[in-house]
Amino acid sequence: MLPFMERLNLNVPSETRAVLRRLAEGAKLREGEYARELLVRAVAQAEREVFFDEMERKMTPAARKRLLAVAGAVDKVRHGAR
Repeated sequence: MLPFMERLNLNVPSETRAVLRRLAEGAKLREGEYARELLVRAVAQAEREVFFDEMERKMTPAARKRLLAVAGAVDKVRHGAR
């Protein structure tokens, strides 16, 4: 559990709420607990996306070329030469 919690009142479409209820029930969590977990994960994912977008924007052409070479080598190791 996070050390400090703040209340958030959020309106969502009724279809979204119905899906949330179903998913929470399947996870054996209360609806609010499940919604909190989803929101915390979504915010963390959005932060990562912003970070990687910023890194890509600042990347030099030489660094991009090296990164693509590394990614290609990793792909060959994972999937074999094609």
